[in-house]
Amino acid sequence: MRRSTQFALMATHVACAAGTYVLSKLAADGFKSPEALTLARALGTTFVLLLLTGTVIPKPNFDGPTWAKLFGLGILHVPINQYLFLRGLKASVPSHGALMYALTPLGVLLFTSWLERALPRRAKLLGVLVALSGALVVLEPWEGGAEAAKVRGGDLLLLAAVAAWVFCTVATRALSRRHDPRTVTAWTLILGALATMPIGGLALKQTNFAAVPTSAWLGLGYMVVITSVTMNLLWSQLLKHLHPVQVAVCMNAQPPATALLQSLLAVGGPAWLGATLVPPLAWPFWVGMALVLLGVLVVQRSGRIAPPPAAR
Repeated sequence: MRRSTQFALMATHVACAAGTYVLSKLAADGFKSPEALTLARALGTTFVLLLLTGTVIPKPNFDGPTWAKLFGLGILHVPINQYLFLRGLKASVPSHGALMYALTPLGVLLFTSWLERALPRRAKLLGVLVALSGALVVLEPWEGGAEAAKVRGGDLLLLAAVAAWVFCTVATRALSRRHDPRTVTAWTLILGALATMPIGGLALKQTNFAAVPTSAWLGLGYMVVITSVTMNLLWSQLLKHLHPVQVAVCMNAQPPATALLQSLLAVGGPAWLGATLVPPLAWPFWVGMALVLLGVLVVQRSGRIAPPPAAR
């Protein structure tokens, strides 16, 4: 894959992610039950993926052990990662969600280094740390608030979601090298939807859909079509050609992208988005953006982590 194509796909992923944090917050606030919302998202995603199977997505041709691995990844991806993300976002704010997921490269770097028994190169580690410091500057963690305790609880749930996402990112790469990444992604999500039925079925059945606001339906639709389908297929394609750390570092660009989207909506967005917005851009955004982009470039240019030693 050409470097220009890599950057184009990563930029598209970042742009879609910025919308995810804002619109997912609308859905999380509009649905009383995170369990019901997680299952609704999973079922909608399954419907779209099955429609695409045989055309955009190749039909599955997995053996028994691979199906078992996909089911395990599905559990991590949907009833753990997606559920914790939505429950955490309900208590937190979009910009904090972007910050927590900006930690993904650090998690992937540490996890892959442990698996490969190789220390990360200094330049790669420095790039991730620089990009993460930019994300922290953008989100101004020195600012306090009345609901700080509630937000911290949500942030802890988001961190747990990130841990599951890190494992999925690394594990999916191996399967995507042996099978078509679109098929791997699709059936991971479909099997994850089945695994979510026990925790979300009753909650979804008891949901008063008439009381769910239009903004929440918009957020749910975005999560299904863009976040769960488009972004995951894009993510799996990137993993097929790049090292997980190189792919995951684009997560660091999401906080400034989310801040930019929120600020634009604060200036000219509809009134029903008001609860998700932040003040206009100030100096932390520009400093943070520069650091994030610098970190991305450093990681992209620093090469891969050294291969693991031969088995003894």
